[in-house]
This record gives sequence, structure tokens and C-alpha cells, in this order.
Amino acid sequence: MDIEEGKRRLQKVFGSREQMLGQMLIDLWRTGQPCDVTFYDRGPILNVKVPQSIFLALCYGAGPKKLKQLLDRIQFSDGTTIAFGEIWTINPMPTGGFTDDELAEVDIAEAEQRLGDCGETMREMIRATYHCQSRAEEDRFLRRFIAS
Repeated sequence: MDIEEGKRRLQKVFGSREQMLGQMLIDLWRTGQPCDVTFYDRGPILNVKVPQSIFLALCYGAGPKKLKQLLDRIQFSDGTTIAFGEIWTINPMPTGGFTDDELAEVDIAEAEQRLGDCGETMREMIRATYHCQSRAEEDRFLRRFIAS
């Protein structure tokens, strides 16, 4: 399957980027799986869990006004509070994380493949979404992303 076909399938299943992110948050909350969350205008939060408050409200019939309030102030397990609209990407990570040795073994050769909508490489996308300041940071986050 090529990238364009993958995008079409995602849009067919989820309808929009926001619906996909919402479904990811629900799934990660349900499983307790940690994730990295990236933002448009600042660095990421790493290995955090999704709060249950939003989804408990959904389960107990919170209306649109209450749900909007909760989505405007999502507090992740590390204490970071953000609004849903600030989220750029959500990258699920394995429970228990990675050891330094495991990450060191990850082959990042695929990082130079062009995958983005405008021909960006995986490295360029990771640099942008994780707001990397050095090649070492790029390599670190590439290894996390590929290993996950």
C-alpha cells in the first residue's frame, strides 16, 4: 500500500485528522498505553498517559458544553495541561518504554525516505514535530518513533 492509499483509508475510517486523534486518545486511555504527544509551537511531552476524566465524562453522558471544557484542558499523567487543538501528533509508545541499549540497536536508515505530503523525509518530519535542536535529538526521537 502506498502513502496516498493509506491517507485515503484513514480519511474513510476516521473522517478527519481530529477524529483520528480523538480515537487515538480513547484507545490509549482504554489500554493505559503511554504515548508521546507533539505540539505545533513547543516541545513534546514524552511517555505520558491519557487522563480518564474526558472518557469518564463521555461514559456518563456529559453534554457538548462539558466535553468542550474537558478538551480545552486535558491534563496528562506528567501534569502537563493542554487544549486538544494544540496537539500535532500522538505517537503510541510501548508500556515500559525502551532501554538505552534497545534504542541504540534501532536502524534509522529509513529516516531518509521521503514520506511526507510535500516530499519530506521521516527525519525532517520528526525534526519538525518533536522540535529537535540537534542531529543527536533527531536520532533519539527517530529511534523512539521507529521502535514504537
